[in-house]
Amino acid sequence: MAQGIFGGATSYEEQSLHDILEDIIGWINYTNNKKNFILEQKNILHQSGFWDKIAFDFQLTVISTISYFNTILFDLTLIKSAIENSCITEKEVNLLRSIGQKSVEFNREYGQTYKGDLKCWRDYGNPDFKVAEEIYGRGRDYFVTMQDAGNAAARLEDYMEKGQVINTLYIGGDVIGSHLLQGINNSAQSMVVENNFDYEQVLKILYKINKSFESDDFLEDFGDKSDEIKKAVADAIKMVKRDEEPSKIKKALNTIKELAIEVSGSLISSGISALITQLPIW
Repeated sequence: MAQGIFGGATSYEEQSLHDILEDIIGWINYTNNKKNFILEQKNILHQSGFWDKIAFDFQLTVISTISYFNTILFDLTLIKSAIENSCITEKEVNLLRSIGQKSVEFNREYGQTYKGDLKCWRDYGNPDFKVAEEIYGRGRDYFVTMQDAGNAAARLEDYMEKGQVINTLYIGGDVIGSHLLQGINNSAQSMVVENNFDYEQVLKILYKINKSFESDDFLEDFGDKSDEIKKAVADAIKMVKRDEEPSKIKKALNTIKELAIEVSGSLISSGISALITQLPIW
């Protein structure tokens, strides 16, 4: 690979488009490997019960990381396609630059959320704590490496062309409950999707979100929206406890997610959004 040994320190000024493409292909494989690893380790901690002992802020960091892996894979695949088809636009440059910027933020957050309350759940004699340490180490190493995406973006900009943009839809994995329509006029189509609504899992996630309100950063991050999202979560908890219609609960969950999305640049808000998105009810 053209990338250097030290993450974030690679200079792309004299590297070719082929060099950048080589790194992007490597980053796609690297992201897939890290995503699978962290998912596996997180499942181990869930099964042992140790996950619930971990500081909530670090839980949010891990959950946000898993969610962001999917975004990175989507964006890198678009960039790879644009390079291979000689159709590089400002969109691809900005996507690559954003990966670099977000990686800097995640690297910082890993240190803050893992070490902040470590003394409360640190247990060096417990093999599960070793698993948590591995998640921290591998996760942080990943984002240190991906900081170079910002440097690559600056060089990719030199190859940017003006003209028609070819939009490509890339879907990774299985598509369940999805309906895509193209070139259909004056037609009606219907699709019925049946899912078992997991009230217990939804309630568990809502309690986790509710717990995040105790964080010192919550009021600072959410400001005048603090009371609004607290009420939305409380209302959703009541709905789940009453076993109300799944459609009503999903609407309430979407409201919570939209409120979180409106608070940009917050670890807590991104964690809340990721928790809701990953619920197996959609």
